[in-house]
Amino acid sequence: EASHLEVIRSICKVAMDPQHATEEETAFALTDAVRDMRPMLDDSFVAYLKYAVAEEEGRLARAGYLDDPDHNRWLFVLKIVQGGVYRELAKSVNRLIEHVWYVLRMETKSERRMLLEQLIDVMPTMDVRPFLTVVEGISSSLGEASSGDLPKEEAQILGGMTNKLLQLRRDVAEILPPERVAEMSRGADEWAAAQRKRLMEARDETRKRLRN
Repeated sequence: EASHLEVIRSICKVAMDPQHATEEETAFALTDAVRDMRPMLDDSFVAYLKYAVAEEEGRLARAGYLDDPDHNRWLFVLKIVQGGVYRELAKSVNRLIEHVWYVLRMETKSERRMLLEQLIDVMPTMDVRPFLTVVEGISSSLGEASSGDLPKEEAQILGGMTNKLLQLRRDVAEILPPERVAEMSRGADEWAAAQRKRLMEARDETRKRLRN
């Protein structure tokens, strides 16, 4: 939790920097900051951010201050950060979905397998785990289609691609076993760990100066 909070504070510093003269400059700076921190914006961080927003909303609502600008500034900041994080993650997900559709458009099994291998071989370290999540999400939609949980048009599209999606899931599992995922993700993992350590050290240093 402490490291997640420091990531939020780091993003907030950028958003509140007085050097940004306009809202547009602030928005660009915030986008850049979130993009640079993308390896740290994992499922755990997103879940914590969602929890933090819900907790703050609940606290303010119970006190009757939910719409009071004198009391809801932290909630306002959290929602700005949340919006920036969601937008950046959406860009990443959309780009990875395009990779999947490139593969699925190939005519034969061998062509799909070959293109998938080529895409994975050159995949940036920070994209490996998100790619697995995207593939699993698309594949799991087959269950929703069969159960009638999806709109009819979407269910028909997915139903017509069942065999290709099942092959995709099998191929990804074979091409990206856990040990290769760990190896390919090492760069992103080490960078994220170093960034978290740097943020925590900066927090500790700030607290030490305040005590002195």
